[in-house]
Amino acid sequence: MVSRRNFATITIMLVILLFMFQFTGVMKDKLSKYGINEYQESARTELTEKDMFPASGQSEQKTAKVFYAGQSEKTKNTVKWWCTYSKRDFQTADSLNVIMDDEDDLPDVLVLDGTYLENRENINAVSDAVENGVNVVVSGLPDADEIEKNNSLRKLLGIRYVEQKEVTLEGIHLFAGFLLGGEVIYQAEDEEEEKNKDMDLTVPWYVTGEGTKSYMVGMLEDVRPDSGRQPAIIWRNGLENACVFCVNGDYLEDNSGIGILDAMMAEASSFEIYPVVNAQNLVIANYPGFASENENNMEKIYSQSQKALFREIIWPSLVSIERKIDAKLTCMMTPQFDYNDENEPREGEVAYYLKLLKEEYGEAGLSSGNVSDTGLSEKMEQDEQFWKREAPDYGFQSLFLENENELGDALENDKLGGIRTVVTPESQTYDEPVISFAKENVTLQRATGDGVNHTFMDDFRQRCIQTALGYSNTVWDLLVAAYPEKKADAWEVLSKEAASNICTYQKPYMVFDETTLSKSDQRIRRFFALSYSVESEDNTISLHVDGLEEQAWFLLHTGSREIEEMHGGSFSAVEDGVYLICAENDEVTIRLNEEEEKQLFFYED
Repeated sequence: MVSRRNFATITIMLVILLFMFQFTGVMKDKLSKYGINEYQESARTELTEKDMFPASGQSEQKTAKVFYAGQSEKTKNTVKWWCTYSKRDFQTADSLNVIMDDEDDLPDVLVLDGTYLENRENINAVSDAVENGVNVVVSGLPDADEIEKNNSLRKLLGIRYVEQKEVTLEGIHLFAGFLLGGEVIYQAEDEEEEKNKDMDLTVPWYVTGEGTKSYMVGMLEDVRPDSGRQPAIIWRNGLENACVFCVNGDYLEDNSGIGILDAMMAEASSFEIYPVVNAQNLVIANYPGFASENENNMEKIYSQSQKALFREIIWPSLVSIERKIDAKLTCMMTPQFDYNDENEPREGEVAYYLKLLKEEYGEAGLSSGNVSDTGLSEKMEQDEQFWKREAPDYGFQSLFLENENELGDALENDKLGGIRTVVTPESQTYDEPVISFAKENVTLQRATGDGVNHTFMDDFRQRCIQTALGYSNTVWDLLVAAYPEKKADAWEVLSKEAASNICTYQKPYMVFDETTLSKSDQRIRRFFALSYSVESEDNTISLHVDGLEEQAWFLLHTGSREIEEMHGGSFSAVEDGVYLICAENDEVTIRLNEEEEKQLFFYED
């Protein structure tokens, strides 16, 4: 039997414990400030488009010069943005003779359309450029008939012979060491993978010769992989003073090209270093909503309300995916999806989600998504009072714009004056820049994937963008889960596909930092503003960074060599021969080991 004294002692201890737990919870709520966007201050920078490094030769700092000669606006656009991102001087020319007029001022890189090589004069001009140390990239080769009959052209391109003027491939083999992500074979193994086949499989069949190295080839059932006869798609012809890189297809016509060009430059020299953003975003668009909508359909498919779906099913799934890849969620919220019905958004729920996001180091943004075809201006007008009431102190920094055609309206809307970055769905043309400025103080981040779909071309493009920028922006739109039209739209199906894709295909890039949209916005601004110069002597690389604000990141390709020592920053291995460099000072020195440099010219029998 418990004595009165012991009973009193136990009671007092329980009261003290209860008070401590209650006090801890109260203090946590007070100190955490769930209703404030901490990234509004911690990810702040005053850098704008005016601070952006120009790719038009206006920079005072000496940079590598790149000439583009050709008629393809898409390829020209790719090369221009590659120069912008890698801090090169971009110029164009209508004639190859103009480029070769001054042998003392030749470009470092010449990118040209293959059609320019269909006459002897231009072939001779390009051959002279290569002889003088200019690396050449040929985008889209001349006609197969022209290549077959012209020995000088075949020699320049490194083509031994034309096997067939057109062949349909069974798959494509990308070798390791070119793009980030390692080796991959794009070939459907079963009926399920057939839906992923979206790469161009009809190409001329060129067999490359001695002195070449292939990075991507076609696959045919009756041609052995080790035969040296596989149709070449991307390869290098190593000549005495420079390299000629060839692209058998239109891969430089979209934003995949920026990564291909960086990979080529890494293959053309003993080392290559260039700046990257170092940001990986996981954006959940149109989640959550706060109105009781589509209830009949919700009950039919999920046997519960939209509110319960968002809280009890979707949120735990998102957290599970997020933690597997150590991501930071950015949820793009909307008060309601249907502005034509009578269902108004519920009160008191925004704070609940802001608390959840804060505890996961995430962030909330705004969404323009809806099912009632309500225009952006009208939607923002109706949403204004809701946000003032439910999140009066939360500084929304990002906007998910479902229709990029409304970008102009978004930039002029005074109710969106605090927005610093706009996110759009994955482009259907892919010839627009991945990251850019929408206007002076607003960045534009286009999606690099939608989370649910991952075709062969999606995978290839992801590798290219990661190689060029160390950046990804997965934008997973959950509007379809709230308004499903078919069984495949249900959350059970969507989440299974997305969890598999996001967790699987993000693994090779785990060395890069996971960020919210505000943090990636800060890094994009700093990335655009910096410039750099590089010198090397023996095994030491000296990197000078201008415009450094706290930190800057670079990718260093070293071939077979490893980093022995570094001053002025830190480094992490991305994969064999590739390092992520974090510059913390204006001057950075990197010493490589004394192993033999990678062989620049590769010979095949």
